[in-house]
Amino acid sequence: MEENKEIMDPAVADSAPEVTPTPAPAKQQKTKKLKKAPTPPPEPTDEDDDEKPISKTRKVINTIVNVVLVVAIIMAALCTYISFVSTEGNGVPGFLGVRLLTVESDSMYPKIKEGDLVIDTPVKDASKLQKGDIITYWTTIQGEYVLNTHRINNVFDGGNFILFETKGDKNDYPDPQQVHESEIVGKYAFHIPAVGSLVKYIQTPLGFFIVVIIPVLIFFIYHLVQFFRVLFEYQNVKMLIKYEQERGKTEDLIESQIKDQKTKEEIRRAAMEAELREQLRKEMLAEMQAQKSAEAVAATETASAEPTEVTEESNNSEQ
Repeated sequence: MEENKEIMDPAVADSAPEVTPTPAPAKQQKTKKLKKAPTPPPEPTDEDDDEKPISKTRKVINTIVNVVLVVAIIMAALCTYISFVSTEGNGVPGFLGVRLLTVESDSMYPKIKEGDLVIDTPVKDASKLQKGDIITYWTTIQGEYVLNTHRINNVFDGGNFILFETKGDKNDYPDPQQVHESEIVGKYAFHIPAVGSLVKYIQTPLGFFIVVIIPVLIFFIYHLVQFFRVLFEYQNVKMLIKYEQERGKTEDLIESQIKDQKTKEEIRRAAMEAELREQLRKEMLAEMQAQKSAEAVAATETASAEPTEVTEESNNSEQ
């Protein structure tokens, strides 16, 4: 046996003689930033309806694959530990204090069959063993030192030690060799049908490669693919968010440039208005100055003509 993510109109009418018009300040247009209307959520389409069952199926498949691979890895690790690492109990591999052994014959049929996995518990006091108990022990069969699991057929007191006579349930006669208490590996607790054959197969190079190496490789490759798929999805979402942010910045920049352009246009128009008002004021002052000069000349000519008329009238009166 063996184990296992706006333009202003110029105020010309307001200008009066000898009054300097004050240009009215240009009224700036108030620009309001239009809020973007929220985008309504897209209506569900037939394609979305088709994707839902696919997504559910994918989740189920992923779950099944994960469970199977994890179970396979756990079993493989357990069998590997039992077969190649642990050396408890009389040179027999064990796990958590129990011995796991593979049955290689039908000598205990129908209780235990070939290929079953026998679980034994340690025997601390051999004197508590009695007739009818099933034990596993070291013995010599056809010149080989092997493990055997048989039922106790009789118990003999050897004074300082105890000897046990064993017999397979299928056998007609007891085993020819008696078992010394020091040769006992464990006492039978229960068995798992057919699992022993798997444990024995894992102990072979081909079985170890198929049952241990391949599931581990599949497990890591599968999760590596899942990791890169999530990573690519994260990068796509990150790029989309960055694009939306850049798009928002561009729209704000364009809107700011338009606003600045309008402000500059309003300032230019206000300057033109002020220049036109100043030019009009100067023209009106020049016209008023010319008019005053003309009136002064006319008054001077009128004043020089009046003494000549008075002299002529005096001469006429003396005659």
